[in-house]
Amino acid sequence: MRLKHYFLLLIMGIVILAGVALFATFQSPTTLFYCTEAFVVVLLVYLWYFYRKTIQPYDTLIGGMELVRDLDLTTRLAPSGQHETDMIVRTFNDLLARLRSEHLKLEEQYTFLNLLIEASPMGVILCDLDGHVISKNPAAQKMLSSAIEDAMLALPLGETTTMRTPGEPRLFRISHLSFPDRGFQHPFYLIESLTSEVRLAEKAAYERVIRLIAHEVNNSVAGIIGSLSGDEAERLTALSAFVTRFADVVKIPQPQLQLCDLSEEVEACRPFLENLCTQAQVVIEFHLTDAALPVHLDAVLFQQVLINIVKNAIESIADRQGKITITTMATESASQLVVTDNGQGILPSVAKNLFTPFFSTKPQGQGLGLLLIRDILTAHHCSFSLLTDPKDHLTRFTIQFIDH
Repeated sequence: MRLKHYFLLLIMGIVILAGVALFATFQSPTTLFYCTEAFVVVLLVYLWYFYRKTIQPYDTLIGGMELVRDLDLTTRLAPSGQHETDMIVRTFNDLLARLRSEHLKLEEQYTFLNLLIEASPMGVILCDLDGHVISKNPAAQKMLSSAIEDAMLALPLGETTTMRTPGEPRLFRISHLSFPDRGFQHPFYLIESLTSEVRLAEKAAYERVIRLIAHEVNNSVAGIIGSLSGDEAERLTALSAFVTRFADVVKIPQPQLQLCDLSEEVEACRPFLENLCTQAQVVIEFHLTDAALPVHLDAVLFQQVLINIVKNAIESIADRQGKITITTMATESASQLVVTDNGQGILPSVAKNLFTPFFSTKPQGQGLGLLLIRDILTAHHCSFSLLTDPKDHLTRFTIQFIDH
């Protein structure tokens, strides 16, 4: 019950007492009763004045507290004319103005932070206090995969790790961090793509090494190959050709992009691919969509990519009853090319190292084929993957042509 209710009960009690006294006065009028009635009237007038000066300002302050509770920070309390109460009103209004200013500042910072997170190239994943994901920014939605989610769940709070996604040339740094929130550590994840930086660093490093080796070997071979004959000369010639193949990797020209139809470019390469498969006794099928698939690509470099993919598929099939299927299709966001084979498949332990410079599982492999494919497709701004499906055991090289 509020204070004014108690005050009203007091007035009601006095009014009842005055009524009883008035009734008694009519029954037996005396000077004492008249004085009592006059006192009651004066008391009521004083209580009305007391109400105006005390209870009304009190109700005003209570109304202000309710405004703060409802987060209405725009209303100000009016002075009541009571000195003590007006001191509280002024203090309350100053406090309300400061709260409003801080509230606006926090809203502006919160809006700016949200815009920053939404536009950030880093993936930001916010969790609740129990570690369950409650929000992801657009970058995180693009980066997330089952492999990254597994790495996130296994990462202790406060730790950072790097990982390659299986079958893709993508490298990520994942951090499991937290910030203080109401006395608790609020967890979140940061996902940063290191693919382009690492690829450029790798390319610069192996370009320098290859050029140095090619220069020294070819100069040395050229000086002595003329003085040799027979097997020794052939071995040195083979060595020179071997080194030259490495040097060719760093001489890939920048693609001259032109608008082409993806299915038509595959069809143009069809006779050569069929000849490769015929020699290896491998069946090849083409499932090319009739719909136009406009993409920007360098036709010569694209043919190199397609030939290398099919060669890798033939080598994976080896002595098995092999079949290769080349499919073109349109997805919601891109034109897609898929080369499928039923070869030996790719183990999960191998998939994460694919597209790494000079990595090969073949005894005589040099690790150049996938490196060449990686650099050409990256220059075309394509996304791509090479994975074996555990359900049907088929290996698929998938290329997404995202038009820019």
